Amino acid sequence: MSALRQKLEERERSEAALRAENETLRAILDQLPAAVYATDTTGKLVYSNAEASRIGGAPGEAPVEDWASAYGFFLPDKVTPHPVEGLPLVRALRGEVVRTAELFLRTNNRPDGAWIEAHAAPLRDTSGEQKGAVSVFINSEARKSFEEEVELRNKELVASESEKSELIARLRMAVQELSTPILTLWEDVLALPVIGVVDSRRSAEMMERLLDEIVRSQSRFVIIDLTGVEVIDTSTADHFMKLVKAVGLIGARCVLTGIRPAVAQTLVDLDVNFGQLETLRNLKHGLRYCLRWLDAEDTGQNTVSEGEARRARWS
Repeated sequence: MSALRQKLEERERSEAALRAENETLRAILDQLPAAVYATDTTGKLVYSNAEASRIGGAPGEAPVEDWASAYGFFLPDKVTPHPVEGLPLVRALRGEVVRTAELFLRTNNRPDGAWIEAHAAPLRDTSGEQKGAVSVFINSEARKSFEEEVELRNKELVASESEKSELIARLRMAVQELSTPILTLWEDVLALPVIGVVDSRRSAEMMERLLDEIVRSQSRFVIIDLTGVEVIDTSTADHFMKLVKAVGLIGARCVLTGIRPAVAQTLVDLDVNFGQLETLRNLKHGLRYCLRWLDAEDTGQNTVSEGEARRARWS
């Protein structure tokens, strides 16, 4: 009898200790800033903590197949109900471990909805047999809002950079047009004032724009004015000769004007030969020369006399 009483007392002490342990565990879980749900193997809810009620309202007894609609789970588009088979807790009931699944939750407690980060795993006993599943929901509204704000700022930054790039492209085009202006001095006479250094890239741009304008206007003469060129070398001279040849290939003639004394001396020192290219003192003389050639062609003469050419150079 005494032994039986002792066993009963030990059992009561064990049960009391177990209840105290369970109460302590529940108190700990209720203090977590995360919703905790546990089910048995059939999907019946067997536990939920205080945060679960705050996030999703009072837990119901909905069958597994109705969880998406009953608990308000939606895909990230916030409109499409989440497929039941893809819910973290359902996957955990199948034996999967789910980490960091993103859900959108809309309930009576939260009519505007909230972003949820979900984790789930099977519940197993010491022998490894599955007894149910547990899921943890963490409110990720703040993180999601931050991510959306960052994404918005990135889009605005990309749009701003795109606008800046377009503006830079327009400014570059404007600078190119200003640095390589092509002027119509007279009917059939174009002028290309060159200012600054002429490198390979600028030479290609000049050639492209000049040839297009000659074809468009059907001009017969181009005056290349070098008044704005202070330094010239063999490479620059070669660019000009290629330009002259290209103009000749489409049926127009070139006249070179405005060579500065220092540039002329450099060209002599470098032994640069412009061949048959006509060189005149300035733009005025170049225009006069072109007009005399045009008059000669219009009156049926093939060339301008030496005297006329000399007068064009020095008059």
